[in-house]
Amino acid sequence: MALSEDNPATRTEDQRLSQFIDNLTLDDQRTLSRLLNSWEKRDQRKHPREKCSIITDYIVDNHNYKGIMRDISPYGAYIASRHLFPVNQVIFQSFFFPNFEIPIRSNSKIVWIGSDGFGVTFDRLQSDE
Repeated sequence: MALSEDNPATRTEDQRLSQFIDNLTLDDQRTLSRLLNSWEKRDQRKHPREKCSIITDYIVDNHNYKGIMRDISPYGAYIASRHLFPVNQVIFQSFFFPNFEIPIRSNSKIVWIGSDGFGVTFDRLQSDE
């Protein structure tokens, strides 16, 4: 009996994976894409981030916006926002840590964009003290 291309024993791993993804519903494909994107971003971080929910005000091209930082490290944060900007866009942001009365200000740079927000690196953190 000759083996055909439809026989799983003759497919490469790439072909089997491609067929598996093609057979997923569109919603499942989107979920898989989000999971893979978050996994990839997590692996690229040099510094672990802590979950948070901190309101941040930021300025882009002289326009004021608000977002919510969903995670943070000493070097960057993820800002949930319905406003999306290009990678490498510089923003000026300010926020308050809980139980801390002095605002933290930063010149930040957008380093990646997601479907519901963006990741920034802090250039210079400063406070009003």
